Amino acid sequence: MPLGDPDGKICSVQHLLDMIKRIVPGASRHAHIRWWFRGQSKWGWPLHPGVYRDNFPVKNKADRLNVEQHLTQDFTVESAGLRRGDESNSELYFLQQHYRMPTRLLDWTTSPLAALYFVVCDEPKDADGALFVMDAYQLANCQDLGGVDFKGIATSRGPILKTALKPIFSWESAAVFPKFIFPVRPDHFERRVGIQRSCFTFHVPQRSVLTKEANRTLQCLRVPKDKKASLREELFRLGVDQFTVYGDLESLARRLKLAYGVRA
Repeated sequence: MPLGDPDGKICSVQHLLDMIKRIVPGASRHAHIRWWFRGQSKWGWPLHPGVYRDNFPVKNKADRLNVEQHLTQDFTVESAGLRRGDESNSELYFLQQHYRMPTRLLDWTTSPLAALYFVVCDEPKDADGALFVMDAYQLANCQDLGGVDFKGIATSRGPILKTALKPIFSWESAAVFPKFIFPVRPDHFERRVGIQRSCFTFHVPQRSVLTKEANRTLQCLRVPKDKKASLREELFRLGVDQFTVYGDLESLARRLKLAYGVRA
């Protein structure tokens, strides 16, 4: 496990609240922006995006970019009738990530309850899960930025994201990505982005995996597999369920069937 031993354990929603009180400085007026959470249903999975995972069909840096360029082009062309049509490159890239296309983005959220939902409701349910928390601002303070003037959290219109996306959308063969992982907050241009309070880290070839070396505030809390069912029940009672996380009709139907005990 790249992160080593767990920094704590979550067995109930109250445990999560206690953790937040201990880790997140409540007096900071920017805490709601800079403290990010991520839930993974299996303990030990590294923090790396789809483009860098073992199931991506190519491993070579140039081939990886080429496949991603084709995926991005095809997604843009074939989704045109399902979108507004005036999305920026960053918005198109965020959409790809949200609909499970492999990108260089890793999902985070400013909602700890949403993160916990992903721990206990995604497959596999018979394995311990992991909930990560970090101060996203510290990514710029813990890495060598290679002379780039960057601090804080990027936005959709920031120059650092535009630079990172240019090789993908402009079909540049000699791609020059930033040399560090950086955080970015998207505009809430799409319903799912807004209700999940989404944010992302953009990973680069030199740093495909996020570890404590890149952010000293990063912590990982273990969620025991035998507590997942009770945590799902607690979250359901608090109104955190499929519909409040995904916001579509299929999720609403799943939530209602669960509420009424309908198995079909």
